[in-house]
Amino acid sequence: MDVLPDSTFMSDAIKMQITENHIYFLERTSRQLIKLNTDFSINTRIGEWGIGPHDLTEPRNFFLVNDSVYIMDIGSKSIKCFLADNNYIYSFNTEVFSEQRIFTHNNFLYMGSYNRDLKTSISLLNLTNKKDISSFGESFDFNHSLQNIIKNKRDLLKDHEYFYAVSDNQPIIEKYDLINKEKLESFNYSFIPIIQKNIEFINSKPDSPNSYTAFVRDSYIDNGELYLLISTQGDKFLANTILRIKLRPNFELNTIYHLPGNIYSTFCIENDTFYAFNSETASIEKIRQN
Repeated sequence: MDVLPDSTFMSDAIKMQITENHIYFLERTSRQLIKLNTDFSINTRIGEWGIGPHDLTEPRNFFLVNDSVYIMDIGSKSIKCFLADNNYIYSFNTEVFSEQRIFTHNNFLYMGSYNRDLKTSISLLNLTNKKDISSFGESFDFNHSLQNIIKNKRDLLKDHEYFYAVSDNQPIIEKYDLINKEKLESFNYSFIPIIQKNIEFINSKPDSPNSYTAFVRDSYIDNGELYLLISTQGDKFLANTILRIKLRPNFELNTIYHLPGNIYSTFCIENDTFYAFNSETASIEKIRQN
């Protein structure tokens, strides 16, 4: 599907997620949050681009709490709250943002955000007392201050009493306890052939403190399993491989999927069905797991 039910074209989707038979994602050109039902017949636009106090200038992330949608607007350094029918509720200012996967638990927002003073990797924003921000979590040390900032990005995904931190540039998945915020274990998946080839290609390139190569394009968690959208680095760039990793009782590679297109930017899963955004055709594809 490359045209939404309201007859508008899509350009790019950011952070697709699915709940109660509706797919949510940020649409890059319109700078709005899209709520789309899973049979692609009805969509709602949430938020409007503009410079007013209710408007969005540069939305980069969002999260859902009950019937409310919270949109992270980096342009106005604020988080704006709407009902799912596009009614604006309120907003609050914040200095802490993340463009990675985020989640809420017990009225706290968990974000992958590097603290250069404490050298932690996760920020915790109290949604009741918005000025209460703390940090925890282990970080990677790249022996360069700028590299430590840009390469310590993590998707955070909740699963029952645990959550998982997924680096976009290291083949490491970290498991945390939600109660005491302690890291319990790590899983290194560099043994997978596509990851081995990516690491070899990355290591062959000259180092630059201002940039890095990310091979995890997106991640999602569903029914106790973690899915990673992996890019293929090299002469021909591809981003159409999904790793399915079991989380219980231990980490274990389950399945490797190859999506039909060449380059995908984000995806979500429900009932063994992938909903993935094909960047080349600017369309959402509905793909059954085999």
